[in-house]
Amino acid sequence: LTFPAESLAVLPDHLSFEQGATLSCAGLTAWRALVEDGDLTAGETVLALGTGGVSTFALQFATMQGAEVVVTSSSDDKLERARDLGASETLNYEENSDWGDFVRERTDGGVDHVVEVGGPGTLAQSLEAAAVNGHVHLIGVLAGGEGQVHPGPMLHKALTVEGVMGVGSRAMFDRMNRAMAATELEPVIDRTFDFDEVREAYRYVEAGEHQGKVVISIE
Repeated sequence: LTFPAESLAVLPDHLSFEQGATLSCAGLTAWRALVEDGDLTAGETVLALGTGGVSTFALQFATMQGAEVVVTSSSDDKLERARDLGASETLNYEENSDWGDFVRERTDGGVDHVVEVGGPGTLAQSLEAAAVNGHVHLIGVLAGGEGQVHPGPMLHKALTVEGVMGVGSRAMFDRMNRAMAATELEPVIDRTFDFDEVREAYRYVEAGEHQGKVVISIE
């Protein structure tokens, strides 16, 4: 295979090709939302919804930048793993349906950034969780495409609600890779499947049991 040079990025030396396969979509999306678009700085607070690929990268990048991170999940086991990865606060949203208020209380007024991968089904709670002048980064619709959102929190708290269109540029990819190389950050791979196990891999993802990324090896 041949590619234009500008279409390729240099894989950090400490990563395998399987680890590198996780970067171009989930990794770069999280990096762009928080670091490139959000200007995340040390001491800020981040809410990451769930423990999938984008949210787990968001947890890792935010921790790398010196931010405090709150992670949600319906699995206590996944929340324990999130704490091992650096989450400062976790909550099981099945045990607390008003998790937006919970996050706001536990962070003394709300978070500076929300990595919003749920869509309309979770957006109202995300807006409640955000602090004044906070950023809500709209990335996915994993919780469904229907839901009611009141504009009040956006107006009263002067929130920036921004869609992350596309994953990011080559320049963003290079900056992310340099940061990962400098800190030797490694992607979280839940499970790797052989190429002849493609069907099993997709069924595993659909079941929603994974944390981080699922990889198919073509070796």
